[in-house]
Amino acid sequence: MKILARIRKFFYESQEFTLWLPGLVVLAVIGYVMLGAIVRVGPDALAWLAELPALCAYAAAWLAFGWAIKAVYMHDIPRSLEAELQSRVLNGDVHARWVLKKDRIETFVALLLSLVFFWPAR
Repeated sequence: MKILARIRKFFYESQEFTLWLPGLVVLAVIGYVMLGAIVRVGPDALAWLAELPALCAYAAAWLAFGWAIKAVYMHDIPRSLEAELQSRVLNGDVHARWVLKKDRIETFVALLLSLVFFWPAR
């Protein structure tokens, strides 16, 4: 039973990658088929549609790589401490707000650094 709880926890904590990103790809394909390709994207719309899952996989890998850079090389705030800082910010603590802003800036920088690696070469 513990394994099932860990699997549920994994899917709950990573639902952006395991649920929303594949769901958006499916919605894009369904929308393309249902609308009948009313608006052409580029010279070959079917080639773009076939390339869409690969681009979404690149996006998922880019976000995961940015998260890994943040977790390994930067001072990532644990969820419990982040929740405590959020409650302190709501109570008016200016120092907690700056710690959270610094954390968000570090996350943005990690995403920019990983984007250099995953930028599609065209």
